[in-house]
Amino acid sequence: MTVRRACWMTGISTRAVYEEPGPDRDAALREALRRVWRPNMGYRMAQALVKEEFAPLNLKRVHRIWKQERLGRKTRYRKKRTGNPVPLSAEHPNHVWTVDFIHDSCLSGTKLKVLSVEDEFTRECLALEVATRINARKVRDVLAPLFADRGAPRFVRSDNGGEFVARLLAVFLSESGSNSRFIDPGKPWQNGFVESFHSTLRRDHLDVEVFVNLADAQMKTAIYRRYYNEVRPHSSLGYRPPAVAAQSLEFSRATPCLPPNPAGISSAEVYS
Repeated sequence: MTVRRACWMTGISTRAVYEEPGPDRDAALREALRRVWRPNMGYRMAQALVKEEFAPLNLKRVHRIWKQERLGRKTRYRKKRTGNPVPLSAEHPNHVWTVDFIHDSCLSGTKLKVLSVEDEFTRECLALEVATRINARKVRDVLAPLFADRGAPRFVRSDNGGEFVARLLAVFLSESGSNSRFIDPGKPWQNGFVESFHSTLRRDHLDVEVFVNLADAQMKTAIYRRYYNEVRPHSSLGYRPPAVAAQSLEFSRATPCLPPNPAGISSAEVYS
C-alpha cells in the first residue's frame, strides 16, 4: 500500500507524514569550497585552504561535499620520460635555485616568454618575468635584485639554453659568489623541480587565464605568483604555502651576496 492511499484511508494529510527537510548545515562550507576551487585542485588542498575558517574540519566531510558538488575533476596527463636526477639536491634555503623558460601567447597572438626562478628547498617562486624577448642580459637583470635581497645561492641550475650559458651571465654569477650547474642536454627531468612547477603554472594559470596584451599578462602573472607563494598549499610542505613554510626555516640574509670565488669553487665549473 502506498503512503498516499494509507493517508486517504485514515484521513491524515500527507504533509503530516513526511519530515520537512532542515537547513543545510554544510551550506557555508559548500560555498567556501566553491570559492577556493581551481582547476585540477584536490579535496585535500581545498581542506587546507578552508580548515582555519571551519576548524575542526574532518577530511571525510570535505571529501563527501567535494563529490556531491562534483568539484573533483581529475585531468589525465601523458606520462613523462624518467631518468636519473642530477646528484646535487638542495640542503637548505638559498642552496640551489632553478631557472627556466615557459612559453605562452596573448589573445592577439603575441608570443610570451616567461622566466621562472625558484628556490628548490623552500619551493618559493622568486620571480616570474613575462616579456616578448628575454636574453642573457635580461636574465641577469632579473637575478641581480634577488641576489641583493636574499643573498646569492650557491648554485643556479638550468638547462643549456643560450641565455644561461652566455659569458655575461657566467661572469655575473662568478662575481656574485654563485655558480652555474647545467643539466645534461635532452634530460629535462634533471631539473625536476622547475618542471613540476611549470606543470602547475600551466594548469592553474596559463591554461586558465586569457591575456589581452603583455601588460595584462604581467599583471595577472604577478598576482598568481603571490597566490602560489602565500596562499596555495604545497603537498610536499605539509599542505602549507611556500612562504609560510619558509618562515619556519633559518633563512640567511646577512650579506647581499656570498664572498667572490669561495674556496673550492671554480666559476667555470660545469656539471655534466
